[in-house]
Amino acid sequence: MGLGQERTPTPRTIAITGASSGLGRALAIEYAAPGMTLAVIGRDATRLGEVAAAARQRGAGVCIGQIDVRDRAAMSAFLLEIDAATPIDCLIATAGVTMVTRAAGEVEDLTKSAELFEVNLNGVMNALAPVAPRMRRRRAGQIALFGSIAAFAPPPDSPSYAASKAAIVAFGLATRALYHADGVSVSVVCPGFVDTQMTGSYDSAKPFLISAEDAARRIRRGLERRKAVIAFPRSLYLAAKLQQLLPDSLRRRVMLAFRATARPQV
Repeated sequence: MGLGQERTPTPRTIAITGASSGLGRALAIEYAAPGMTLAVIGRDATRLGEVAAAARQRGAGVCIGQIDVRDRAAMSAFLLEIDAATPIDCLIATAGVTMVTRAAGEVEDLTKSAELFEVNLNGVMNALAPVAPRMRRRRAGQIALFGSIAAFAPPPDSPSYAASKAAIVAFGLATRALYHADGVSVSVVCPGFVDTQMTGSYDSAKPFLISAEDAARRIRRGLERRKAVIAFPRSLYLAAKLQQLLPDSLRRRVMLAFRATARPQV
Protein backbone atom coordinates (compact mmCIF):
# COMPACT_ATOMS: atom_id res chain seq x y z
CA MET A 1 0.00 0.00 0.00
CA GLY A 2 1.46 3.34 -1.04
CA LEU A 3 2.13 6.41 1.03
CA GLY A 4 -1.09 8.23 1.88
CA GLN A 5 -3.23 5.21 0.92
CA GLU A 6 -4.43 4.31 4.40
CA ARG A 7 -7.23 1.76 4.49
CA THR A 8 -10.61 3.09 5.51
CA PRO A 9 -13.15 1.09 7.52
CA THR A 10 -15.93 -0.55 5.53
CA PRO A 11 -18.82 1.94 5.29
CA ARG A 12 -22.15 0.80 6.71
CA THR A 13 -24.48 3.25 4.93
CA ILE A 14 -23.86 4.04 1.27
CA ALA A 15 -25.86 6.29 -1.05
CA ILE A 16 -25.46 5.57 -4.77
CA THR A 17 -26.82 7.70 -7.60
CA GLY A 18 -27.38 6.12 -11.01
CA ALA A 19 -27.98 2.83 -9.20
CA SER A 20 -30.55 1.41 -11.62
CA SER A 21 -27.97 0.40 -14.25
CA GLY A 22 -24.31 0.24 -15.21
CA LEU A 23 -21.64 0.93 -12.64
CA GLY A 24 -24.15 2.18 -10.08
CA ARG A 25 -25.97 -1.13 -10.17
CA ALA A 26 -22.74 -3.12 -10.05
CA LEU A 27 -21.53 -1.12 -7.04
CA ALA A 28 -24.81 -1.62 -5.18
CA ILE A 29 -24.49 -5.39 -5.64
CA GLU A 30 -20.77 -5.31 -4.78
CA TYR A 31 -21.40 -3.60 -1.45
CA ALA A 32 -24.59 -5.48 -0.55
CA ALA A 33 -24.05 -7.56 2.59
CA PRO A 34 -25.61 -8.15 6.02
CA GLY A 35 -25.39 -5.03 8.15
CA MET A 36 -25.16 -2.72 5.14
CA THR A 37 -27.72 -0.03 4.33
CA LEU A 38 -27.89 1.05 0.70
CA ALA A 39 -29.76 4.13 -0.49
CA VAL A 40 -30.15 3.53 -4.23
CA ILE A 41 -31.17 6.43 -6.46
CA GLY A 42 -32.29 6.25 -10.08
CA ARG A 43 -35.06 7.17 -12.50
CA ASP A 44 -36.25 3.73 -13.64
CA ALA A 45 -38.54 2.25 -10.98
CA THR A 46 -38.52 -1.27 -12.42
CA ARG A 47 -34.75 -1.57 -12.71
CA LEU A 48 -34.24 0.12 -9.36
CA GLY A 49 -36.57 -2.44 -7.79
CA GLU A 50 -34.56 -5.26 -9.36
CA VAL A 51 -31.32 -3.85 -7.94
CA ALA A 52 -32.92 -3.49 -4.52
CA ALA A 53 -34.19 -7.07 -4.62
CA ALA A 54 -30.75 -8.40 -5.55
CA ALA A 55 -29.11 -6.38 -2.76
CA ARG A 56 -31.66 -7.58 -0.21
CA GLN A 57 -31.00 -11.18 -1.21
CA ARG A 58 -27.41 -10.57 -0.13
CA GLY A 59 -28.60 -9.36 3.25
CA ALA A 60 -28.44 -5.58 2.82
CA GLY A 61 -31.09 -3.13 3.88
CA VAL A 62 -32.21 -0.98 0.95
CA CYS A 63 -33.96 2.39 0.65
CA ILE A 64 -35.18 3.32 -2.82
CA GLY A 65 -35.20 6.84 -4.18
CA GLN A 66 -36.85 7.04 -7.59
CA ILE A 67 -35.43 10.47 -8.34
CA ASP A 68 -33.89 12.33 -11.25
CA VAL A 69 -30.57 13.75 -10.01
CA ARG A 70 -31.49 17.05 -11.68
CA ASP A 71 -34.30 17.47 -9.13
CA ARG A 72 -32.44 19.34 -6.40
CA ALA A 73 -35.29 19.46 -3.90
CA ALA A 74 -36.13 15.76 -4.19
CA MET A 75 -32.48 14.76 -3.94
CA SER A 76 -31.98 16.87 -0.83
CA ALA A 77 -35.13 15.62 0.88
CA PHE A 78 -34.31 11.96 0.25
CA LEU A 79 -30.64 12.13 1.23
CA LEU A 80 -31.30 14.17 4.38
CA GLU A 81 -33.98 11.69 5.44
CA ILE A 82 -31.56 8.79 4.99
CA ASP A 83 -28.76 10.63 6.79
CA ALA A 84 -31.01 11.46 9.73
CA ALA A 85 -31.99 7.80 10.14
CA THR A 86 -28.52 6.33 9.60
CA PRO A 87 -25.61 8.69 8.83
CA ILE A 88 -24.27 8.23 5.30
CA ASP A 89 -20.67 6.96 5.45
CA CYS A 90 -20.10 6.96 1.71
CA LEU A 91 -21.66 8.84 -1.21
CA ILE A 92 -21.04 7.35 -4.66
CA ALA A 93 -22.20 9.64 -7.48
CA THR A 94 -22.22 7.51 -10.62
CA ALA A 95 -25.23 9.02 -12.42
CA GLY A 96 -24.27 10.37 -15.81
CA VAL A 97 -25.09 10.44 -19.51
CA THR A 98 -23.02 10.55 -22.67
CA MET A 99 -23.42 12.17 -26.07
CA VAL A 100 -21.68 11.00 -29.23
CA THR A 101 -21.90 12.32 -32.80
CA ARG A 102 -24.25 10.42 -35.07
CA ALA A 103 -21.84 9.85 -37.95
CA ALA A 104 -18.12 10.09 -38.63
CA GLY A 105 -17.11 13.62 -39.57
CA GLU A 106 -20.11 15.26 -37.91
CA VAL A 107 -19.73 17.69 -35.05
CA GLU A 108 -21.61 17.59 -31.78
CA ASP A 109 -25.11 19.05 -31.48
CA LEU A 110 -24.30 21.82 -29.03
CA THR A 111 -27.97 22.56 -28.36
CA LYS A 112 -28.01 19.38 -26.26
CA SER A 113 -24.88 20.13 -24.26
CA ALA A 114 -26.74 21.97 -21.50
CA GLU A 115 -28.86 18.86 -20.84
CA LEU A 116 -25.74 16.74 -20.47
CA PHE A 117 -24.10 19.22 -18.08
CA GLU A 118 -27.31 19.35 -16.07
CA VAL A 119 -26.93 15.63 -15.28
CA ASN A 120 -23.15 15.18 -15.23
CA LEU A 121 -22.33 18.33 -13.28
CA ASN A 122 -25.41 19.71 -11.56
CA GLY A 123 -26.64 16.22 -10.71
CA VAL A 124 -23.41 15.58 -8.83
CA MET A 125 -23.74 18.87 -6.94
CA ASN A 126 -27.33 18.01 -6.04
CA ALA A 127 -26.07 14.80 -4.44
CA LEU A 128 -23.16 16.47 -2.65
CA ALA A 129 -24.89 19.57 -1.31
CA PRO A 130 -27.06 17.86 1.35
CA VAL A 131 -24.50 15.25 2.43
CA ALA A 132 -21.03 16.81 2.33
CA PRO A 133 -21.65 19.46 5.05
CA ARG A 134 -22.94 16.77 7.42
CA MET A 135 -19.94 14.56 6.76
CA ARG A 136 -17.64 17.49 7.46
CA ARG A 137 -19.41 18.28 10.72
CA ARG A 138 -19.08 14.61 11.77
CA ARG A 139 -15.45 14.67 10.60
CA ALA A 140 -16.01 11.35 8.85
CA GLY A 141 -17.13 10.09 5.48
CA GLN A 142 -16.12 9.27 1.96
CA ILE A 143 -17.19 10.67 -1.41
CA ALA A 144 -16.64 9.07 -4.82
CA LEU A 145 -17.14 11.28 -7.88
CA PHE A 146 -17.10 9.86 -11.38
CA GLY A 147 -14.87 11.32 -14.04
CA SER A 148 -13.54 9.30 -16.96
CA ILE A 149 -10.31 8.57 -18.78
CA ALA A 150 -11.94 10.72 -21.47
CA ALA A 151 -11.18 13.68 -19.20
CA PHE A 152 -7.47 13.20 -19.96
CA ALA A 153 -7.81 12.27 -23.64
CA PRO A 154 -10.95 14.09 -24.86
CA PRO A 155 -12.55 12.20 -27.77
CA PRO A 156 -13.38 14.49 -30.72
CA ASP A 157 -16.79 12.83 -31.06
CA SER A 158 -17.94 13.60 -27.51
CA PRO A 159 -16.42 16.93 -26.42
CA SER A 160 -19.23 17.92 -24.05
CA TYR A 161 -19.06 14.58 -22.25
CA ALA A 162 -15.28 14.87 -21.92
CA ALA A 163 -15.62 18.45 -20.67
CA SER A 164 -18.13 17.45 -18.02
CA LYS A 165 -15.86 14.67 -16.79
CA ALA A 166 -12.79 16.92 -16.79
CA ALA A 167 -14.76 19.36 -14.63
CA ILE A 168 -15.57 16.55 -12.19
CA VAL A 169 -11.90 15.56 -12.00
CA ALA A 170 -10.87 19.15 -11.24
CA PHE A 171 -13.68 19.64 -8.74
CA GLY A 172 -12.98 16.34 -7.03
CA LEU A 173 -9.26 16.92 -6.58
CA ALA A 174 -9.83 20.46 -5.30
CA THR A 175 -12.51 19.23 -2.90
CA ARG A 176 -10.24 16.39 -1.74
CA ALA A 177 -7.66 18.94 -0.65
CA LEU A 178 -10.27 21.04 1.18
CA TYR A 179 -12.18 18.23 2.87
CA HIS A 180 -9.12 16.29 4.05
CA ALA A 181 -8.75 18.67 7.00
CA ASP A 182 -12.33 17.81 8.01
CA GLY A 183 -11.74 14.05 7.99
CA VAL A 184 -13.65 13.46 4.75
CA SER A 185 -11.99 11.58 1.88
CA VAL A 186 -12.82 12.44 -1.73
CA SER A 187 -11.83 10.16 -4.62
CA VAL A 188 -12.30 10.63 -8.35
CA VAL A 189 -13.10 7.46 -10.31
CA CYS A 190 -11.89 7.52 -13.93
CA PRO A 191 -12.91 4.33 -15.73
CA GLY A 192 -11.94 3.36 -19.23
CA PHE A 193 -14.34 1.24 -21.28
CA VAL A 194 -16.79 -0.67 -19.10
CA ASP A 195 -19.40 -3.01 -20.56
CA THR A 196 -22.54 -1.05 -19.68
CA GLN A 197 -25.62 0.22 -21.50
CA MET A 198 -23.95 3.62 -21.89
CA THR A 199 -20.83 2.16 -23.52
CA GLY A 200 -23.04 0.02 -25.73
CA SER A 201 -24.86 3.09 -27.03
CA TYR A 202 -22.09 3.96 -29.49
CA ASP A 203 -19.73 2.23 -31.91
CA SER A 204 -15.97 2.70 -31.59
CA ALA A 205 -12.83 0.84 -30.69
CA LYS A 206 -13.10 -0.07 -27.01
CA PRO A 207 -9.67 -1.29 -25.92
CA PHE A 208 -9.37 -3.14 -22.61
CA LEU A 209 -13.16 -3.38 -22.19
CA ILE A 210 -14.01 -4.83 -18.77
CA SER A 211 -17.22 -5.94 -17.10
CA ALA A 212 -19.16 -3.71 -14.73
CA GLU A 213 -18.59 -6.26 -11.97
CA ASP A 214 -14.82 -6.13 -12.46
CA ALA A 215 -14.95 -2.32 -12.46
CA ALA A 216 -16.97 -2.30 -9.22
CA ARG A 217 -14.35 -4.46 -7.50
CA ARG A 218 -11.56 -2.14 -8.66
CA ILE A 219 -13.46 0.90 -7.44
CA ARG A 220 -14.11 -0.66 -4.06
CA ARG A 221 -10.42 -1.50 -3.63
CA GLY A 222 -9.46 2.05 -4.57
CA LEU A 223 -11.94 3.53 -2.10
CA GLU A 224 -10.68 1.25 0.66
CA ARG A 225 -7.24 2.76 0.07
CA ARG A 226 -8.61 6.31 -0.11
CA LYS A 227 -6.93 6.83 -3.48
CA ALA A 228 -7.17 10.30 -4.98
CA VAL A 229 -7.71 9.01 -8.53
CA ILE A 230 -9.04 5.52 -9.18
CA ALA A 231 -8.26 5.08 -12.88
CA PHE A 232 -8.36 1.81 -14.80
CA PRO A 233 -7.23 -0.03 -16.81
CA ARG A 234 -3.85 1.40 -15.86
CA SER A 235 -2.38 0.98 -19.35
CA LEU A 236 -5.19 3.01 -20.92
CA TYR A 237 -4.92 5.68 -18.22
CA LEU A 238 -1.18 6.03 -18.80
CA ALA A 239 -1.70 6.22 -22.56
CA ALA A 240 -4.29 8.98 -22.05
CA LYS A 241 -1.90 10.94 -19.87
CA LEU A 242 1.03 10.47 -22.25
CA GLN A 243 -0.91 11.68 -25.30
CA GLN A 244 -1.15 15.07 -23.60
CA LEU A 245 2.61 15.40 -24.15
CA LEU A 246 2.43 14.77 -27.91
CA PRO A 247 2.83 17.60 -30.43
CA ASP A 248 -0.60 18.92 -31.32
CA SER A 249 -0.54 17.71 -34.93
CA LEU A 250 0.29 14.17 -33.82
CA ARG A 251 -2.18 14.25 -30.94
CA ARG A 252 -4.99 15.25 -33.32
CA ARG A 253 -4.18 12.39 -35.69
CA VAL A 254 -4.13 9.92 -32.82
CA MET A 255 -7.47 11.08 -31.43
CA LEU A 256 -9.17 11.15 -34.84
CA ALA A 257 -8.12 7.53 -35.36
CA PHE A 258 -10.56 6.54 -32.62
CA ARG A 259 -13.79 7.92 -34.01
CA ALA A 260 -17.09 6.99 -32.38
CA THR A 261 -20.64 7.17 -33.69
CA ALA A 262 -23.92 6.85 -31.82
CA ARG A 263 -25.96 3.74 -32.50
CA PRO A 264 -29.45 4.39 -33.86
CA GLN A 265 -32.16 4.35 -31.20
CA VAL A 266 -34.58 1.44 -31.54
